[in-house]
Amino acid sequence: MVSTQKTIGQEIECFGIGMFRGENTTLRFRPAPLNSGISFIRVDLPNRPSIPAHVNSLSSNYRRIFLKHQDAEVECIEHLMAALAGLGIDNVEIEITGREVPAGDGSAQFFVDILKKAGIVDLGGAKKIFVVTKSLAVKSENASILAVPCEKGLVLSYTLDFKGPFLPQQTYDITFTEESFCREIAPARTFGLSTYIEEFRQLGLGKGVTDENSVIVHEDGTMTKPISMKPAELRFPNDWYGIKSWI
Repeated sequence: MVSTQKTIGQEIECFGIGMFRGENTTLRFRPAPLNSGISFIRVDLPNRPSIPAHVNSLSSNYRRIFLKHQDAEVECIEHLMAALAGLGIDNVEIEITGREVPAGDGSAQFFVDILKKAGIVDLGGAKKIFVVTKSLAVKSENASILAVPCEKGLVLSYTLDFKGPFLPQQTYDITFTEESFCREIAPARTFGLSTYIEEFRQLGLGKGVTDENSVIVHEDGTMTKPISMKPAELRFPNDWYGIKSWI
């Protein structure tokens, strides 16, 4: 059966502070027609410039993802884009009153709940999908991604390995569906290594970090809240995949 494109059922709004700049931002999600894709509208700028959520808009990926079109930019889109992909939403306009997406609770669950409340509508046209017909590999420094053909759909296998301190090498596998995404991936929160705290302070970043939206991983493997430094309470029994890296 061919999968069809989707949008949201009604306009819906949320707001919050950005994790890096600490600025208050409002998002308004608006239904969009077939084949229009996902776009961010900077309503705080003259002429309300639109930034397509497309790889060609990628401006930087240093510690977070930036999208840019002409002089307009939006950053920290990872959890929001994950929620849209996980729920199968292909077309939506996202009006934003600043350059940074709100952090919410530091996970995609924040956006999943909002989008589900708006409702998801089938637009009828076939989804635009990629089919992997031969193995593809991308590598940058110590990170790599390998895609191979699979008849079972999208199966993800992730290995985390810091080559020493912080956390032991761990691997997690999942057959990706809307249900498995909402259950096992969406609640995972942002984490950072303790060795990067001073870097962000010097750059004037991390102003929106709270005990509720982040976890700090220390070199001895302990995990704490970033402000109070109290032990962090993770969301899964196998602690390591209850958090998601932004480093």
